[in-house]
This record gives sequence, C-alpha cells and structure tokens, in this order.
Amino acid sequence: MKKSTFITFGLLVFVLAVVIPWLAFRGSGDANTGAEAVPAHLKEGQSLFETNCGTCHTLYAAGTDGNYGPNLDELLAPSGQAEDAKAAKGVAERVLNAQKEGVDSQAPGRMPPAILNPEQQKEVAEFVGTVAGEG
Repeated sequence: MKKSTFITFGLLVFVLAVVIPWLAFRGSGDANTGAEAVPAHLKEGQSLFETNCGTCHTLYAAGTDGNYGPNLDELLAPSGQAEDAKAAKGVAERVLNAQKEGVDSQAPGRMPPAILNPEQQKEVAEFVGTVAGEG
C-alpha cells in the first residue's frame, strides 16, 4: 500500500478519536439549557428549587423541565416577568402558600405540603417570585 493511505487513515483516526471528543467535552452545551445566572441572594432558592421542585415543575431560570406539575413561568407570570417588587411579592406569597398548604387538585397526585422547612420555603418563594416568567 501507499504511504499516503496510511497517513490519511491515521489523520481520520486522530480526528475521530481525539479531536471530536475534545470538542464535545470542552463545550458548555446549549445556551438554552441549565440554570440561568441569578443574583447571589437568590442562589440558595434556585438550588433548593432545582433539587426539590424541578422534577415536577418547569421553571426557565432554574433550568428545570418538570414533567408532572404546571409550568410555573406560564402559571405565575403568563404575561412575563414581574415588573415591580409588589407583583413579585404577590407571586412569592402565592408560592409560599402552596408550599405550606400543598395543592390538592382533581388530577391524579398532588403537591404535598411542607416539603421544605419554613426558611427554605421563603428562599424558594423569593426565587420563584423574582424569576417566574423569564422564559
């Protein structure tokens, strides 16, 4: 065989075995997936939401795509993110109440009350109240 055949084959193997995996692992993925950057005072609420609420609920800022509960961006802020502090506080109070009391619906299953302790509930409620409707 010719020497150029071995060189061509070697380059192909190098690209497939080294270059493509290197490019795949160094990339950070799609910009539209994963949690969004939030202010420092909301980080704990974001983390708690991702861990405890994200399997059921969709929320753009948390990067969650829940498959059971409602999409909180659409439910809590259908016209977009709250423009003022009063609207955000109203959404946060609604979230806090749902966490404390739970949500009993006619659909199969429900949201149980008190999954989180009261301090964690406040952090999640503030996070959701502030960011709902971003997506």
